Amino acid sequence: MPEHTYRTVPSNAVEKVYRCKVIGNSDASLQVGSSNTIVHVRETSGSGFILGLTKKTAGRIKLGKRYDLRYDDRRMQVMAEKYESPVGDEERLLVSTYREYEPKERWAFRLPFTKGGKVNTHESVISSGAAYGGFVLVLFCVMSLPGIGDRLGTAPRIESALKLMGDNILDIVETVRGK
Repeated sequence: MPEHTYRTVPSNAVEKVYRCKVIGNSDASLQVGSSNTIVHVRETSGSGFILGLTKKTAGRIKLGKRYDLRYDDRRMQVMAEKYESPVGDEERLLVSTYREYEPKERWAFRLPFTKGGKVNTHESVISSGAAYGGFVLVLFCVMSLPGIGDRLGTAPRIESALKLMGDNILDIVETVRGK
């Protein structure tokens, strides 16, 4: 097989970066120091973003430093690269993506009688099964309380159900012991 050698010519030209303008909701949250600041994502590229921010926020940002950015359900760490020419009274900052954080596990809570209604999601370590079981247990305890359960008519029914379950468990224990 013949081998081909390619001759490369060094080039001083800058590679072209393809940027896409953001249309629609471009709000993002940039953590500068201990506070979160609302910024606007004006353009995106494969390596980062161009952010639109106020002059006050631009004065607090140091080039070469890393900041946390929350945009479009993503959380990432970005590095401030350089300031672009401002548009109107809005400063433009070019940031490159340093790393993207893993999304947090989310759990949802839905009542059994909602049938596909709105579900509120919460970021947490707890799993949805444990949250649902805890809610059912609290609801069960509230419905069996003497004051509330008597008014709702659930206390006598819960009491008879617990008595029936206790009798059945007692019969099972006696059967196992007898053998």
